[in-house]
Amino acid sequence: MDKFSYYHFKAYNTLSKGVFTVTIKELLTQITLQKIIFLAGKNGQTRNVKTVQTIETTRVNKYHQAQMLYLLDSSELLKNNDKMQALIMQLTQCEAAGIVVMENQQSMIKPNLKRLADQVKLPILQIPTLISISDGMQLFFEAMLTQQTSQLRSIIKSNQQLADLVLKHPKVDQVLDEGQKLLQTPVLLINSHFQVAYASKGLREQKDNLTTFFRNTTIDYFQLENQIKIEWEHNTFTLFPLFPAFKENKAFVAVLNYQATDEFKIVLEQLILNTLSFVNSRIDVLNESNFRNQSGFFLNILEGGMSVKLSNKRLLEMQLDPTVQYTCVMTNVITRRPVKLINYQVLEQVQQLAMWFINEYELPIQIFSWRQQLVFLVKQTVNTQHFAVAVQAFIAEKIPMDYQFLVGYSNEQAEISSLASIFKEALEALRSVEQDPELKVHKYQPKYVQELISLIPNDEVVAFRQKILKPLLTFTNQGERQVLIETLQNYFYYHQQIAQVARIMYVHRNTIIYRLKKIETLLQIDLNDPQATQNVQFALLLLANQ
Repeated sequence: MDKFSYYHFKAYNTLSKGVFTVTIKELLTQITLQKIIFLAGKNGQTRNVKTVQTIETTRVNKYHQAQMLYLLDSSELLKNNDKMQALIMQLTQCEAAGIVVMENQQSMIKPNLKRLADQVKLPILQIPTLISISDGMQLFFEAMLTQQTSQLRSIIKSNQQLADLVLKHPKVDQVLDEGQKLLQTPVLLINSHFQVAYASKGLREQKDNLTTFFRNTTIDYFQLENQIKIEWEHNTFTLFPLFPAFKENKAFVAVLNYQATDEFKIVLEQLILNTLSFVNSRIDVLNESNFRNQSGFFLNILEGGMSVKLSNKRLLEMQLDPTVQYTCVMTNVITRRPVKLINYQVLEQVQQLAMWFINEYELPIQIFSWRQQLVFLVKQTVNTQHFAVAVQAFIAEKIPMDYQFLVGYSNEQAEISSLASIFKEALEALRSVEQDPELKVHKYQPKYVQELISLIPNDEVVAFRQKILKPLLTFTNQGERQVLIETLQNYFYYHQQIAQVARIMYVHRNTIIYRLKKIETLLQIDLNDPQATQNVQFALLLLANQ
């Protein structure tokens, strides 16, 4: 069952259980009740009626049900002025709908009772004299059923109109205009940046002023989960949170001077909220699709799977200048407790928070995903250190306390076509901060040893590398050879800490021990021998620098 059908069913179910109420004023619009007149209390005609009951006794203290319309069938009670005054006050206090008497009883309603009813706004209605009080009850029941059926038809019609707008003409402003018509008051859609994204006709010209107003309030919108009222000039806005696909992209509906007078209006309100939630969720899905496509594009460049000419063409389509240089920022989420796994929902939350942060401050930063880690490409006009510190603090404050959000960024800048070079620096910086999470943010420090290595003649480099690593470099299984080399590199990079190497490579520590023993056998060395490890480590540096 889709959302629109669900609320159609919910509205019908609500009515069938007799939960809908109508006001006295609405009820008296029915043709069968047009001969009814007010003896008193006409200023209370907005009172709600849920059902009808009779009073056939003078024991008025037992009658105290809210939204009940009482038909008086006791001449003894009607003649007792004190009892009638007590009944009027009691029904007023319990928010009953009112009192009904027949035409032949109206003379028993004394002037003081009429004045009291006017004062407390409790309607006293007069109906034509009928054969029995049961006929009077039947008259009201049939009128209420007709009115409620009309409400249900109206809800079904409204539901279909909203569905047609969303499915055939997906324009939010049209949905809001329909919402204004149904609720008889202007409606706004506020995005996750607390900006008035769309407004119905009644407030469309004031979007900018209203955005300034909402953004200057002290409300913590991230924590807002229940409707609230906000004073605006001489009016009020009622804010209803919408919960889309991603809660960090929460949006809000604001209704001007909203009054939930009855269940009918509440169901109409829910239909509008549901429709706008559907629209907002669809926007979320489209944004997520765009993010995945963008990630695929940058990953292609990173892995060398796209020519410079083709990547530059795509960048121009994205309205990005291919000649602009960027700093690369790598991020990761780690747990404070090693035994705790990274929750996918936390990674999703981090992604949404990061995108919110970039959009909030309109930063010229591109973002994509690499192995469930976020990568930022920070335009050269932005202070990368300031951005890295700010985004780390923002996200770290909002994710669960069991997790840490860490950031590493490159020292150099490069064009996107040369992304691999700055990506490698950012990844190295991130690994450094993962070793010492208290740093939170770390900038890549150039390894000047590599610059010295580049001065060594190439023939000497090849000769030394082959001498030390030849059995490993000529290992027949290419995939296993790469794994062994990477294991050895990580072994030295993480100061021969086997547990740390295993964590970084996502394998069991026994697997790392097995690989190292295999390397020792292939190279015929002892990795506990300082001289041997020094030669191997230097040969690996030469290999990485080739």
